[in-house]
Amino acid sequence: MRRKLFPIVSLILALAMTLVCVGSFAEVKSTGTIVDMSMVEVASTAEEAPAEEVPAEETPAEEAPAEEAPATTGGAVAYLMYADGSWTNQYWYDGNEYPVTETNAVVTGPGAYTVGLEFGEEAQGLAFAAIGINGGEISFPNYTIEVKAIRVNGEEIAFEKGYTSSDDGVTTRMNLYNEWVSELPQDARSFDGKTEDAKPIVVDKEAFAAVKTVEVDFVLHQFGVDTAYLMYADAAWANQFWYDGNEYPVTATTATVDGFGDYTVGLAFETPAEGLAFAALGIVNGEKTYPGAYLKINEIRVNGEAIDVAKGYTSSDDGITTRMNIYNEWVSALPEDARSFDGTTEGAAPIIVDKEAFASVSSVEVDFSLVPVTDVAYLMFANGDWSAQYWYDGNEYPVTATTAEITGQGFYTVGLEFPEPVDGLAFAAVGIAKGEQTFSGYFIDITDIKVNGKSIDVNAGYTSSDDGITTRENIYNEWVSELPADARRADGILEGASPIIVDKDAFTGVKTIEVSFDYIYGKPIVKDENAPLTEEEAAELLKADYNAYIGLQTENYIFRNAWDEANYGRDSEANPGFFNRLTGWDADNNAVDYGGTFEDAALTTAGTYTVSVTTGEMGLGTDGFFRLLFVSTDVPSRLVKDGFVTFEDVQVKLGSAATQKYTDIDTSGDYVRIVVIDQYNRSEDPFGYTMPGADTPITVTFTVTGLTD
Repeated sequence: MRRKLFPIVSLILALAMTLVCVGSFAEVKSTGTIVDMSMVEVASTAEEAPAEEVPAEETPAEEAPAEEAPATTGGAVAYLMYADGSWTNQYWYDGNEYPVTETNAVVTGPGAYTVGLEFGEEAQGLAFAAIGINGGEISFPNYTIEVKAIRVNGEEIAFEKGYTSSDDGVTTRMNLYNEWVSELPQDARSFDGKTEDAKPIVVDKEAFAAVKTVEVDFVLHQFGVDTAYLMYADAAWANQFWYDGNEYPVTATTATVDGFGDYTVGLAFETPAEGLAFAALGIVNGEKTYPGAYLKINEIRVNGEAIDVAKGYTSSDDGITTRMNIYNEWVSALPEDARSFDGTTEGAAPIIVDKEAFASVSSVEVDFSLVPVTDVAYLMFANGDWSAQYWYDGNEYPVTATTAEITGQGFYTVGLEFPEPVDGLAFAAVGIAKGEQTFSGYFIDITDIKVNGKSIDVNAGYTSSDDGITTRENIYNEWVSELPADARRADGILEGASPIIVDKDAFTGVKTIEVSFDYIYGKPIVKDENAPLTEEEAAELLKADYNAYIGLQTENYIFRNAWDEANYGRDSEANPGFFNRLTGWDADNNAVDYGGTFEDAALTTAGTYTVSVTTGEMGLGTDGFFRLLFVSTDVPSRLVKDGFVTFEDVQVKLGSAATQKYTDIDTSGDYVRIVVIDQYNRSEDPFGYTMPGADTPITVTFTVTGLTD
């Protein structure tokens, strides 16, 4: 918005304010809550809205000042921006004097605050009002404001839900009355993770007809308030629960998630639920309210009895709801965003229970922990002759290392103490072990280095990563001749930044080293999945070895599925062995082994390859056509999309019939698939054929270009 009386003073705040870094977590108090399904609110995704604009015809005649933080504030300050109906009574926290007595609040972190104004003369009407936190986007990035009460002349007034945003990337605000906003801005966010019901006008201006005092109570959230629940479907999909606003024949125990800690969710069924088709733990808007956090299941009880639980993983299939799959047969491989509280997804699976334990379920409960994102900072080091080193790699070194637990932005110190003085410097850097994953986009800014307790000169460095995992700032690195492509600094100024920021002559007779640094919030680095592969990325992929597997499905579902299909694919633990035979079903839905012999192909370089299946003595039963005939590969589709690899000259031969030539390459999934017949997605078969009988080969031959040894 624009305000009356003063010209805009830009960027003064950014130069004047003192950075405050706080990384505390809310204390958790949680219990299960029985849900009345008629009251469940449907969660939905807010559409991205344009940035705040002031229509030209609505702009006041004179502009008002940008909020300027006085240099004496000593940190972030919350205040109430205000202009009455005639713009006579105003307050902007810009260093100017106004005929009001302001109640401001020094913001030290998450918590409850009150701001307000008392006018010398009654303020008539309302033109604009908002809560502001000067420097909030810098000191408390991504925090949200929740209004708890608004009082005019000492009396509470009604208000609706607002949103948190910033119009300059510096001051955090929540509009209370802003007629200049027609749509929510792109950076709008809310304490509950939902902005679709938020508004820029949350009060009735009629309540501000004659104002002597106005006060606003609000809570600043580092994380949000959300709801955890158990998604569920029994084998027949007769007993379900999805927390979608619909009524189900269950009593659901959800949990109000108001911080990191332990919670319980569950379901009680009116009639026993038989079998299990799907189950997952979910937090409705968790990717927004607790971005990057981990779910850790502690216990699952069926009918009051604890059952065995394997290791799962945390992810989201829509970028909104955080989930941990408990039983999900539709997942063939861990998703790219899979993460685990213990730092590794090795051994994690989308099926972590035995569905036999769910044969007849009257109740199911899940105890879980919501675990914050943390990491470890350390000092990498090698002295002049590499006789004294430290790398935080699990090996033992003859040093005493001081590491730091990283919980978010803040000020940290790492260091090393050597049993005997060491000389020289070959390499040194500050590292955040998995920083590119845990705190993507953050900046390391080294502020002080002490050698044997005395500070040494430190020049400008930069933040980067050499493996896409560990975040680092080089202190002394002679192997870097130019700044890497991912080099970044919090101030945006890379000119003069160097991989060598100290004089190595200062590292003579070193007994102790201490490095202090600011860990500064930066917007997460989002990799564009549609961006073309770089030459380096492609080169690595092209020299890898790949595989190709023939697959099919007949009229009555005799099949061999794609290698990466969850239930019956190559790596399925639930149904091992199915991938190495043709399988059908009898009248009672029992699996029938149709035998068959497969010849798959290892794709080691460019060339022509053949895959095949020879039917067994049962042939393909009495089935009269193929629903699917294809070749599944583990070659990344991106290699074909970006033009590095081609699949061509596909030839198909069924038994002794003539060879058919037909090339249809599917790159819509993660991996390349050669399609011959697909009645689900193709309008007609590419050629006529006779179904193979017993002991009959089906072959597909194709040529691959681009792969290297």
